[in-house]
Amino acid sequence: MTRFGKIIQRFQGDENGAALVEVAITIPLVLLLSAGVFEFSNVLNTRLLLEAGVEDAARYMARCSSDWATCQGLAQNLAANGAVTNGSARVPGWTPDKVSITKAISTAAVDGSGTELYLSSTGTVVVVQVSTELPYNGIVFWDYLGLGTLNINVSHQERVFGW
Repeated sequence: MTRFGKIIQRFQGDENGAALVEVAITIPLVLLLSAGVFEFSNVLNTRLLLEAGVEDAARYMARCSSDWATCQGLAQNLAANGAVTNGSARVPGWTPDKVSITKAISTAAVDGSGTELYLSSTGTVVVVQVSTELPYNGIVFWDYLGLGTLNINVSHQERVFGW
């Protein structure tokens, strides 16, 4: 038997250090998986906060009884900061000027498939749409994978009956 064969034979039954090798192989995979779960939950949380802000602003605009410009400024602040005046940012980097509010007149209360969108005694319905787009600035994992910029887009419509 050669010298190399004797060395191999000596290590065949020895299990010292096997757990260390297993841990060295699995820990990077577990850490990668954990970072991915954390990043995904952070993206989801950011989107939910944006949706809540946009929905709040749309409901506010639908019921506002002041002039359009005043209501728009207050609604933009409500979306981004959680209050019509002052408040603190819901999402870092999301400012009131990034919230777009438009008013549209729906010329039909039904869509193309015949589904009724709004109950109305008239053929026109005033609708306010609030939307925003925010680039996701997450933790290092997203950038490390080289996936580029992730833009989160959110919009919400409400039928206007306040003014």
